[in-house]
Amino acid sequence: MHTGYEDWSQWLPCDRAIAVPCESDDTLLPYTRSTALKAGWQWRIPLQHRIGNGHIYASHYLGDDEATAMLLGNLDGKARAEPRYIKFTTGKRRKLWNRNCVAIGLASGFLEPLESTSIHLVQTTILRLIRYFPSLGFRRIDVDEFNRRSDFEFERVRDFIIMHYKLTERSDTPFWDYCRNMPIPETLQAKMDLFRSHGRIIREWDELFAEESWLQVMLGQGIVPEDYDPLVDQRPVEEVTRYLNDIETVIKKCVAVMPLHKDYIAGNPCAAARV
Repeated sequence: MHTGYEDWSQWLPCDRAIAVPCESDDTLLPYTRSTALKAGWQWRIPLQHRIGNGHIYASHYLGDDEATAMLLGNLDGKARAEPRYIKFTTGKRRKLWNRNCVAIGLASGFLEPLESTSIHLVQTTILRLIRYFPSLGFRRIDVDEFNRRSDFEFERVRDFIIMHYKLTERSDTPFWDYCRNMPIPETLQAKMDLFRSHGRIIREWDELFAEESWLQVMLGQGIVPEDYDPLVDQRPVEEVTRYLNDIETVIKKCVAVMPLHKDYIAGNPCAAARV
C-alpha cells in the first residue's frame, strides 16, 4: 500500500537479537536484569524452571559469532535450546491506519525490548481503533486522529528508550561513543533540558511512562538539575525532611515483613508444576 516506514536506527542502532533459555539456578529473583555489553545489552528473565536470556546488539559494531559467544558465556546454567536469531529495524510505519488496513503489533513497527513495551502497544492500538472505529463510511478526521495519537505514543516510547543510550558514561567501545554523541529527537532533548534546568518533568496526554520513570533514568544516569523548583521554598526544610524520613520508615517496615520471592511462590497457587 506504499505506506512507508520511519527508520529510527540512527537513534537506536541495535538491529539484531539472539535468544536462548538456560537452566535455572537456586536463586529466584523477582526482577529482570538488563546488562550493558560491548555493543548492546543482555537480558536475563528468571522464571520458575528456566531463565530466559537474550543479547540485543548492533551488527555494525559486533559480529554474530562474537555476539553469540558473549551471550553463551554469560549464562547462569546450561543452555536448554539452540540460540534463536532475529533481525529487525527499529521504527514504525508512517501510518498505522492506511485506507482500510490497520497495522497492529509487529505489523506496525518494532521497538527493541529494553522496556518491554510490545504487548502494551498492541493493547493501546486496539483500544484506539475501537475508539475511532468507522461507521459504514470512512471519515478522514477519524483516521488522522488515530494516526496522530499512535505516532505520539510510539515516539514517546522511542524517546524513553533512546535516553538510556544517550546518557551513557561509557567510552570503552565505538558503539557507546556513538550513542553518547549522537543527535537525538527534539522532543527528547527538550524533556532532558527541562529536567536539567529545575528538575521538572512534563507528561503529556496519555504517555506510557510516568514522571517517576523519567526521573529514575535521568537522575540515575547523571542528569542533575542545576536548580530546584522554587515552590519547594513554600515548605519548611524540617517538614520536608520529616516527610521523606516517614517514607523511608514505611518502606523499611514493609520490606521487613515481606517473604522471599521463592517462598511466596512456593506457598501460593502461582507455583508451577515441576517438569
